[in-house]
Amino acid sequence: MSDRTSLRAYIEKSIRTSFSGVRLGDGISLRQAEVIDRYGEGCSDPEFEDLKRSEIVDDWTQIPFEELERDNIAHLDDAGFRYYLPALMLSLLDHYGPASMRVIGTLYNLRWLEGVDLLSTEQNTSVAQFLIALPELVQVSSGDNKMINEALEIYWGRFLPRDTQRGT
Repeated sequence: MSDRTSLRAYIEKSIRTSFSGVRLGDGISLRQAEVIDRYGEGCSDPEFEDLKRSEIVDDWTQIPFEELERDNIAHLDDAGFRYYLPALMLSLLDHYGPASMRVIGTLYNLRWLEGVDLLSTEQNTSVAQFLIALPELVQVSSGDNKMINEALEIYWGRFLPRDTQRGT
């Protein structure tokens, strides 16, 4: 087994383990984020609340890739981002594309987010490990690599051992 294969297996296991059991709860769902992006147009308050009934909100491992492709990640609240984050990170390993709004939204939020208060230390560490490994596992664009380095420098790097931290 190659070092790259071992690294990917380690990162996937870290994500799956640290985010195991995370549910959406009262957080904003992907379909609700889509409505928010349209400023609520065409959706009443009761319809907005009912959207979650048509979505997977209790097991992020079962969210179809097509749902993650909804390009409204920026409208998720902390609870929503926490719930979808592990599925989004794993999707970047399987389907990285620098022009994808899923990729852009995930990396952008991790770049500008200074921690989600709802994340445990184990989850923060898992995100940091994902960020440091992503450029080794997929061919990221130079812009995404810069965003990853900034995210590690600004916040996520504190969850890594000193000898694995990167700078810009």
